[in-house]
Amino acid sequence: MKHIKYLLLLIPFNALAILSVANTPIPGGIAVIDFQTNHANPSAYYSKVPVYVQHINDTHWQALVGIPLLAKIGQKQLTIKDFSERHVNFDISDHGYQEQHITLTGKKKKYVNPNLAHMDRIKRERPILSKARQTFSNEQLSNTNLIRPVDGVMTSPFGFKRFYNGQARRPHTGVDYAGDIGTEIKAAAAGRVIISDNFFFNGNAVFIDHGQGLISVYIHLNKRLVEPGQLLAQGEVIGTIGQTGRATGPHLHFGVYLNQTVVNPNLLFNHEI
Repeated sequence: MKHIKYLLLLIPFNALAILSVANTPIPGGIAVIDFQTNHANPSAYYSKVPVYVQHINDTHWQALVGIPLLAKIGQKQLTIKDFSERHVNFDISDHGYQEQHITLTGKKKKYVNPNLAHMDRIKRERPILSKARQTFSNEQLSNTNLIRPVDGVMTSPFGFKRFYNGQARRPHTGVDYAGDIGTEIKAAAAGRVIISDNFFFNGNAVFIDHGQGLISVYIHLNKRLVEPGQLLAQGEVIGTIGQTGRATGPHLHFGVYLNQTVVNPNLLFNHEI
């Protein structure tokens, strides 16, 4: 049965179900762009980065474009390559995100102003994390929308403008779910593990490739139960909730990337901002 499960993960993407995603062309959202082509395997690019493409039916295709949280409002352009190269314009609308102020004390203060040793570690880890986020496999490793990795209450929404000890930092790049240490975390969709390691800010983290630049991220884990290269089915346990790294209490930080861009995970399982 295990071999059958893994074979199903590798079926060509145009033979599988599609991702149902609402068109939300805002910073941190997903622009859903329809196009027509007779080509068997078209590709699309946003800012020269390949994007997720899916076959709806007949000549109807879609590109799912992740919009950066810091994107400027206005008209943007998608490049489609099939028998030739053409461009499709679309607009990004404004969207406001609330602020969140977090206070770190004691040993956790190192995550606000890291010392030289910590900065050396951060610099070593940056290219590893960057390479993981740039993963783009042509395999379609998942054929369904995402499921929530845990059942806990959402404690911190996506996109919050964050301040640590009064200092501005990057916006919140995922959603946080509360949970007790040791609570099982499930893979949001079928895929292949890119990273299973420990990092300064992220603590214990797992990155999963779902194909075509769709990547899910699980951060602050207590235990990691998967290894790089491992194939996973949707719902398979990958680790447990913890509070490693820059975390004020036990929770799961869950993030999603499309075309190397963090997007609101809610859009991929319940269509909500």
